[in-house]
Amino acid sequence: MQMMADVMNMPIRIHKSEQTCALGAGMFAATAAGLYEKVEDAMNAMGSGFDAEYKPNRANVDVYAKRFQRYKMGDFLEN
Repeated sequence: MQMMADVMNMPIRIHKSEQTCALGAGMFAATAAGLYEKVEDAMNAMGSGFDAEYKPNRANVDVYAKRFQRYKMGDFLEN
């Protein structure tokens, strides 16, 4: 998860629920059914919180960004 946070350069939060996808579907369904005005309201009411949060490590972000630029350049040269 730390690597994902570094590559994406954004925080990654891990939900407490092991059924995050099903819970998210339920939140959207409840919003579509009119039980909540916004998905954010459903999230606040139905969510169970987070176990952990991974924040980007600036040194790693820079390394991955440089490697991605090299990857894109290689792709350009091969085509």
